[in-house]
Amino acid sequence: MTANTPSQLVEHTPTPWRVSLPDETLIVGPDNEAVTTTYQGDADYDDHYSIRAANAAFIARAANAHDPAMSALRSAYTALAFAFARLHGGALSRDGELCDTFGKVRGQIKKVFRDQGEKL
Repeated sequence: MTANTPSQLVEHTPTPWRVSLPDETLIVGPDNEAVTTTYQGDADYDDHYSIRAANAAFIARAANAHDPAMSALRSAYTALAFAFARLHGGALSRDGELCDTFGKVRGQIKKVFRDQGEKL
């Protein structure tokens, strides 16, 4: 099996997602269409309902947080680049340790975007 490139990916169901009531293992989109479920069969439904409901809630929160988080990271990356340039270029404000830290954080942010197949 080969991985899809970002240009080959199909658009996901629009957010916001939420868990459906009364079955909190079902995740639905904005038009109440089913997105996915953490339900895994009747045999252990009652015994594992709480963890499956918690997993569904986590999935919905993560999906809803993705776009705002990527936007915040993009803004932070830009701010760090600006601050790095100001510190690195200023004759009176050279701070190698701070510049190194900025560079490391920018590298971490860049990796998140690369791993998600997103353009920075």
